[in-house]
Amino acid sequence: MITIKRLRCFVAVAEEGHFNQAAARLGMSQPPLTEHIRILEQTLGCRLFERTTRAINLTAEGQTLLDHARFLLAEVERTQEVVRASEQARPPVLRLGLLHAHTYTFFPALLRAFVTEHPDLDVQLVEYSTSGQLDTILSPSVDVGFVREPLSHFNIDVQPLFTEPYVLAIPSVLKPRLEVDVSIFQEQSIIGYPSHDDRRSTRSLFRDFLSQYNVRPRAWREVTTMHSALALVSANLGIAPVPQSQSTLRLQGVSYRSIKQTPPTLSVGIARRRDGDNPLGALFSDFAIEYFKS
Repeated sequence: MITIKRLRCFVAVAEEGHFNQAAARLGMSQPPLTEHIRILEQTLGCRLFERTTRAINLTAEGQTLLDHARFLLAEVERTQEVVRASEQARPPVLRLGLLHAHTYTFFPALLRAFVTEHPDLDVQLVEYSTSGQLDTILSPSVDVGFVREPLSHFNIDVQPLFTEPYVLAIPSVLKPRLEVDVSIFQEQSIIGYPSHDDRRSTRSLFRDFLSQYNVRPRAWREVTTMHSALALVSANLGIAPVPQSQSTLRLQGVSYRSIKQTPPTLSVGIARRRDGDNPLGALFSDFAIEYFKS
């Protein structure tokens, strides 16, 4: 049987790319999560995931279900809101999307400034990964959201907010200088993570960057998320390029250092559907643009 709970389990696994992380996100243990996915695949008569020792990837059927499941879950949430609103008046709702890493960098101060100016709004947050940002912005689950650029779609309007350089997360035991030279990449393994655009993954960016200085990395290692990369850095298993704003995340055993040579950069924008029907999306987008201008 297809249930809302099983669809939520499926979407969590698809977005996290890992059963353990999906279970933690849903607040449940892995065995019942695995069972929900098994029953869903049995009901639909197809495999939704290709499982390997390193990753979990969607099958073609799984990708088709993901788009539809997101739509159904968003409609369920809307239905619940409509019923609640019929019982009592509620403040206008702004569904605001953001990438996981933004929750502890620039976003808290921006949101505080916005709600101070607009205290009567009900701001609801929707988190997603870079690989899921396009589908989420296109869905009715958000009115406006932050994205990693570049992002292009005929029904999405993207406005640039800021660009920041990459810095290096380095094991503290190495006692790095305040500024490091690119030669460090020849001495340490590089830990990277994917992006929504293969050309903007850390591996692609730094491969091109290092080639300018004839530097060949000692080794490459790729993980699913930046948090996993930082965990490996803390264990002294390599160094990881991260956006400068991420250096506010303090982890034991990890030091952040700027790169002596001009490093690659990352751009963040604000995006919303052109056919979106909530004027609060445009209100927040304009506010964010002015916020970063100042």
